[in-house]
Amino acid sequence: MTLQNLEQVRARHALAFAKSEAPKHGANGGEAMKKIPSMIMANGLLAAIAFAMEQRRTGLARPGFSAAFDDIAKHLSSPEIGITENVTTANGLIDYLTKADSETLKLATAEALEWLGYARRFVTNQEGDQS
Repeated sequence: MTLQNLEQVRARHALAFAKSEAPKHGANGGEAMKKIPSMIMANGLLAAIAFAMEQRRTGLARPGFSAAFDDIAKHLSSPEIGITENVTTANGLIDYLTKADSETLKLATAEALEWLGYARRFVTNQEGDQS
């Protein structure tokens, strides 16, 4: 693969998520992608992940949110991004970031918001496409 810039990497990873079978909706059919960026900005990345990973008796309460954070974890661990190491799930991401320094958390937050900028547009387009 040729050298790509960060915008290409973010777009490629977000598009792969949009095309995947991962759930992309929150409770009552709400679009998780539209809500996550404001949650991160208002409460921080760790609180947003914790919200996504909330458990109920039947399992994950918010599968669309947790699927998004699973993919964010993979993006942050990708060789092109390299903010985290060997993290592929939301649970792993929150564990990693609670042990990391504040600079790593700051970089992860900024990169997650950048990835979400693409994912939000791609997921909305994919869900609305009836072809």
